Amino acid sequence: WENALTEHMIVDVPVQPPTAGTQLVASANAATGDLNDELNPTGRTMHTAGKMYGLEFTENWYILGESDGKGSVPPFKLVAYKGHTLQGNYEGAFVYAKEATVPEAAKPAIREAATKAGLDFDAFTRIDNTCSVGDSLNDAQAGTGTSTTD
Repeated sequence: WENALTEHMIVDVPVQPPTAGTQLVASANAATGDLNDELNPTGRTMHTAGKMYGLEFTENWYILGESDGKGSVPPFKLVAYKGHTLQGNYEGAFVYAKEATVPEAAKPAIREAATKAGLDFDAFTRIDNTCSVGDSLNDAQAGTGTSTTD
């Protein structure tokens, strides 16, 4: 099965740009669950649509909170997404940071932004994106031709 991923992302421009050093925070609409903020009446920051493995998808992406790192809060971006395919809806959220783990000094601001958007920051799980050195990423014995040692 070959994946011919086709996707495009469109950035939704805020009505007015934030001033330098401000922290953007979006909030969830209690009735609809849609995320909105005063700078972007559509609520979303970006949207994308495409096709993967024969399945069409649409996604709305939201920057719920961020810090540029110029003040006492280290740089981070709290990002959420909501998507849809014919198999159903899906959603999630994650934090981008410039360090391997989210700095403790950023956590109060992230927690506040997550709470305002209706998310429980304490339910987030740390993702290990490290790659082991010297180990094959796939099973060389599988005969699939996908092993890094084939």
